[in-house]
Amino acid sequence: MSVRRALRFTTLATVLNFFLSFISVVVVSRLLKPEEIGVFSVAVSLVAYTLILRDFGVGQYFVQLKELTREHIRAGFTVMLLISWAIAALLLLARGPAASFYAHPGLAEIFSVLAFNFVILPFGSPILSILKREMQFGRLAIISVSNTVIQVTVTISTALAGESYMSMAWGSIAGNLTNVLMLSLMRRDVALLMPTFQGLGAVLSFGSKASGSSLINQLGASGPDLILAKTLSFEAVANFSRASSLNNMILGKVNEIVGQVFFPAFAQSIREGKSSAGMYCDAVKLITAINVPLLGVLTLLAQSLILLFFGPQWHEAAYLATFLCLYQLMRAPVAFAGNALMAGGHAGAVLRNESIVQSVTLCILALSIWLDLEQVVHLLLIVPLINLAAFCRALAKHYNLHPLLLARAVGPSYSLLPPTLFGPFLVLGASHYKVLTITPALQTAASGILAALGYIVALRITNHPVREELVRLSPPLAWILGPIQRTPG
Repeated sequence: MSVRRALRFTTLATVLNFFLSFISVVVVSRLLKPEEIGVFSVAVSLVAYTLILRDFGVGQYFVQLKELTREHIRAGFTVMLLISWAIAALLLLARGPAASFYAHPGLAEIFSVLAFNFVILPFGSPILSILKREMQFGRLAIISVSNTVIQVTVTISTALAGESYMSMAWGSIAGNLTNVLMLSLMRRDVALLMPTFQGLGAVLSFGSKASGSSLINQLGASGPDLILAKTLSFEAVANFSRASSLNNMILGKVNEIVGQVFFPAFAQSIREGKSSAGMYCDAVKLITAINVPLLGVLTLLAQSLILLFFGPQWHEAAYLATFLCLYQLMRAPVAFAGNALMAGGHAGAVLRNESIVQSVTLCILALSIWLDLEQVVHLLLIVPLINLAAFCRALAKHYNLHPLLLARAVGPSYSLLPPTLFGPFLVLGASHYKVLTITPALQTAASGILAALGYIVALRITNHPVREELVRLSPPLAWILGPIQRTPG
């Protein structure tokens, strides 16, 4: 399957999943109290580490292999099976201590239910990785949307039934069961494999490096939940989580679309002997033309969006969301640097950089012993700066990609910001100074429309390369963005 076709399927599935998940978040945010959501956030943050260990980089191992055989699949399945079942047992043993440490019995209940996920996940994960390697994104889209439909339906239904924080745990179980069943039906030839001890060494060697990087990255991602729950409160966890939700739900979905195709495509190009520096510059030039303007709009409208979608009880989260969106805007040029380095076999470089970045993140979060949540978020400005510097250095060292070349590649994308943000800035300014009296919903809608118009105008004026790529990806967009200039021959 071509990259453009893969992106079409991935985009469709991600957009559908986004709207379904968004509905779930909005409904659950209004049905449950911040403390209830905070309890589940802490449990998920703890379990997230074990999810990384459960996969142990086997998926990446399958994708980067030059030739994937049945013996490779059996070895990968064996590693997943042993680790996943061990984690399931560990969660059952750790449920009591975790509930005692955070002084909330709900954590024990959630751990008991989520442990079942680890019993069933090994039977679907290898098939998922095989489909990605084969670029079967049409099938992956069907599985993904079905998973989300079931999960959202069960989560909302159980929340309405009064299951509180457990509603999200039941939704997770239902979604994963759907995932495993559909994957097994699609690839019955590898659905039930016998474990083997042959070839485990190669899997463990690659997996230890890949999973080490992912584990450290997850440590920084879930650090706010784990640390703030202890130093501040579950309410602080919920506020930080909701402040991050704009990035996770919107930018996260854009990155998810690109990331699912980026890694296998980049790895394949490296195997074909193409220039790594040139490939990264070409890719990041297009990627940042999408996520940089989007992040600019989110930064400007963050407070309005949080209050509009989640309600006035999330006022503190609305304020913090502006800063978290701005930080993502700063690190956009290297958002996929880790994937690119991993695809080239530079797992050690990714591990070192993530260790530095996440160590700084955790140190700043630990200051919440003395500082309040707002002050901690302000200090997190340091993190994207260090992240940018570390990965720029790694790209220069391993791919001979000089920072100036990277700056030239992403510069046109940042030039799209002024025209994109001009309209929303006027609307927000007029509303703030009482020049216009409009409802928050109308204000947000008007800002979004003007931002889209400004972005379209900017693309047509600058003729940014992403304009042509968007038209090729979806030909009907030519009516809005302008036709592609065909070259003779």
